[in-house]
Amino acid sequence: MTTALISKESVSLPQKGSYIRRVILSCMIGNALEWYDFALYGYFATTIGKLFFPQFSTFASLMATFGIFAAGFIMRPLGGVLFGHIGDKIGRKDALLLSIYLMAIPTALIGLLPTYVQIGWFAPLFLTFIRLAQGLSMGGEFTGSMIFVVEHAKTNNRGQYGSWVVFSVLIGVLIGSAVATSTCYFLSEEQLINWGWRIPFLVSIIGGFIGSVMRRTVDEPQQFKEAKARHKEHSTPIVELFKSHYKMIFYVITIELTLSIGFYLIVTFINSFLTSLLNFSKVASLMLTTTGMIGMGVAILLSGWLSDKVGRKAVLIPSALAFTFFAYPLFMALEGGFTSALLAQVSLAFILGSFFAPIPATLVELFPLTVRYSGLSISHSLSMAIFGGSAPLIATYLIKITENNASPALYLGGASFIGAITLSFMKDRFKEALI
Repeated sequence: MTTALISKESVSLPQKGSYIRRVILSCMIGNALEWYDFALYGYFATTIGKLFFPQFSTFASLMATFGIFAAGFIMRPLGGVLFGHIGDKIGRKDALLLSIYLMAIPTALIGLLPTYVQIGWFAPLFLTFIRLAQGLSMGGEFTGSMIFVVEHAKTNNRGQYGSWVVFSVLIGVLIGSAVATSTCYFLSEEQLINWGWRIPFLVSIIGGFIGSVMRRTVDEPQQFKEAKARHKEHSTPIVELFKSHYKMIFYVITIELTLSIGFYLIVTFINSFLTSLLNFSKVASLMLTTTGMIGMGVAILLSGWLSDKVGRKAVLIPSALAFTFFAYPLFMALEGGFTSALLAQVSLAFILGSFFAPIPATLVELFPLTVRYSGLSISHSLSMAIFGGSAPLIATYLIKITENNASPALYLGGASFIGAITLSFMKDRFKEALI
């Protein structure tokens, strides 16, 4: 079956053909690459801090490293505007192809960068430019993937199919964790500092090539193709978005508080937290986070399926409240030794996975077709830029001023409570056709 011969029935009944599997896989590969890179940066934050910044103190280097991490998020809203316009006006597929190129090439370049000892302040400057380019790509990749998959799905399996996009985030993080763990395990500390840390970044170019090839084999969603044929796309989607749907942007940002803060604390910040502040070894820390991701994967598979049965709100609200009540004691348990930390990390990751899985279907169902890519990309990027990118920095600062290693959990719990309240007012469209 070629993409030119894909019928409306074959697209709207994805479980009966191989085409939808190709759609999902094409989005999963590219999306996994995006998160593989971001996971690597978090896992090697301490190493990068030593190599790319002058050594005043461990805390200062870590703050500078996460500062550049946050700087990449500044570009995400701009990426949301760029890819949102391309996705709504030109095509979902074109936006997804561009985003994977813009991530794969800069990721490989990180593995080639000279260090501070070699070129001085040009090292962190070049690193910043690369993170900014990747941030631009992130403005359209994840949201584009969720739109592309959910628009291909039937009404009764949008949550399940959309959860595979979330699962690809997990795959990227797990592969990053596995590669980082292997690198740390098989190389000495000297080898890791001298050249070993570069290998995981360089090999990412392989995933970029495979993902781009896969995305060329799929077609636009049927709903979007029909709208294009009738010339129903808006000439300037962003104008329509802010004219008629601006309230929805604020709504999505508030709903995503749990996700944006939770993800970058539990997945990215936690590794440096365990090694730099709780004195776990690199291998032990990566083992804890990898095991936690397995628990998150189980939650994703269950939660996405469940949201198609009982509704998005019935899954999202309890998950957000779980962080409100249990984040602080679980962060406290991270200090209780390896077994205690393992159980705490798995629990935190399981709650996050339960909240994360229904998000693609939930957000796609909120926006109309003509501004869906722009609305999702801009609102999601703003949420991640304001709250996600700053989360590791804020967490590090909270620990510094309170001298309480569990203080970031209060930030996560409070944000999740606000998100749960907002979700209670949301109209659940899980049984309705896409607008």
